[in-house]
Amino acid sequence: MRYIILLCLTAATSLAQPVTETQKLTSLCKVWGFLKYYHPSVASGKQDWDQRLIQLLPVVQQARDKQQLNAIYTRLIDSLGTVRRCKTCQQSATSPTLGRHNLDLSFLTDSLLFTEDVQRRLTYLKDNRHQGSNYYVQQPNEIGNTVYDNEKLYADMPIPDESYRLLALFRYWNIIHYFFPYKYAIDGSWDEVIRTMIPVFQQAKSPETYQKALFQLVASIKDSHGFLTSTDKSRCLRCDLGTLWLPLELKLIDDKAVITRIYNDSLINSGTLPIGTVISAIDGQSIRSHVDRIRPYVSASSEADMLRDVRGLIGVSSEKQATLTIDRQGQNETVLTSRYPYHSFRSTASQSINARYPVSKWLTDSIGYVNLGHLTSRQVDSVLVPLITAKALIFDLRNYPQGTFWLIGRYLTHNWVPFARFTGPDMRFPGTFKGISSAWLPRFKRSLYTGKVIVLIDEETQSHAEYTAMAFRTVPNVVLVGSATAGADGNISWVPLPGGYRTAFSGIGVFYPDGRETQRVGIVPDVLVQPTIDGIRAGRDEVLERAIEVSRGN
Repeated sequence: MRYIILLCLTAATSLAQPVTETQKLTSLCKVWGFLKYYHPSVASGKQDWDQRLIQLLPVVQQARDKQQLNAIYTRLIDSLGTVRRCKTCQQSATSPTLGRHNLDLSFLTDSLLFTEDVQRRLTYLKDNRHQGSNYYVQQPNEIGNTVYDNEKLYADMPIPDESYRLLALFRYWNIIHYFFPYKYAIDGSWDEVIRTMIPVFQQAKSPETYQKALFQLVASIKDSHGFLTSTDKSRCLRCDLGTLWLPLELKLIDDKAVITRIYNDSLINSGTLPIGTVISAIDGQSIRSHVDRIRPYVSASSEADMLRDVRGLIGVSSEKQATLTIDRQGQNETVLTSRYPYHSFRSTASQSINARYPVSKWLTDSIGYVNLGHLTSRQVDSVLVPLITAKALIFDLRNYPQGTFWLIGRYLTHNWVPFARFTGPDMRFPGTFKGISSAWLPRFKRSLYTGKVIVLIDEETQSHAEYTAMAFRTVPNVVLVGSATAGADGNISWVPLPGGYRTAFSGIGVFYPDGRETQRVGIVPDVLVQPTIDGIRAGRDEVLERAIEVSRGN
């Protein structure tokens, strides 16, 4: 009898257990997202699921304990109607999948927050989930990446109120949770991200802090495809840093910023700040401190990518005058220079430094060079035919190519081999992924070029450029020279967010045919070469120089 009484008291205490604000909102985020993609009544678009969340938020926030919280979820699930048993769900749940390691539905049986009754209801939905097309997420073609065209932008809200800010957070968190193929590669726990970001979004009460919260959220997926744009073209992005920029291109090496290009000679004294100048501090703050200040708001697949994307931001400020600490032969010197609006040099800054090279040229009598950033499909034959006699061909892929490898391949190989395979979300079981297809080079009767092929890569080689580098791997006698690529491959998927924002992520998984990963790893070179400060000062392209040595057999 005492044992029964003790059990009753324990159960009553458990149900009356208080829950924190973050715990309540975290549970709502997960339940709302789960029902969105799993419940037939919601997934079919019969519910205005955004508005249901807006209505639920204050009710959940007012719940005093676990019992009241679960009563809300019970009423919510019951209001959606009866779910029929699914005859095919068990089959899709046990079928082979390449991406089951991304699936995490452990919260369905979280006894800390959910009663046994709610756990049972949620588990039943998992086992009898929606199997048709989903209103909120589509796969419109055989490529496999998801689109979210039915999600609302709420562009008329320059600063959404707290409910719509939490809607933005919950929408994004669940899309990544169920449909980001590389969620498993995110640093730390994705669960921790929602717990951390809830108070950040609650406190983001101004346009600047809301935008900053979005940047911080997107940065958490560690994907260099994590862009953030605005449908309002007049809106200034990252203006919390300032609106004035240094008219300099920088490269970050060993916690120093090295000038690699001056965007506009009329805006700065190139005699005072020549190419190769080493900057150790800006406005009294070290380069490392500037990097660490901006790092949490930049989505990058690798450290090299993060340095690539942050280098232009470290000098941004609202102050017209910048104080640069220059390292001249081990001695510090202070130089004052001006900042300018970005539009003063936009056209130059938006171009890769490798754009300085022509589409093709002879480096020596026996070594040809092709810039894939410039080469168009119509130019392939006219560019490659004159280079057929070269002993070595160097293809510069430190840029974004224009889809020309399928034509280039006719000259380089007659092999019919796969060079990549893809995975995409399995919509029968959200959170899992399946193999979609493989990429093969077309078979040609014979290849025209039999010399050595060298490909230049670095952190600028991203997405389609990485895909192209994978294709080059199938070419006989190919050597990749430079440093690891960005590690962000796969067609991008765009996510609309309240306030008129859109963000993106790598929407499909891209792997080598043997299953090796490319995301957050990149395409690794055969010969590692990275620019040095001395090389930059001398105006040398050390990666290209090393490629020439390799072409000669050195």
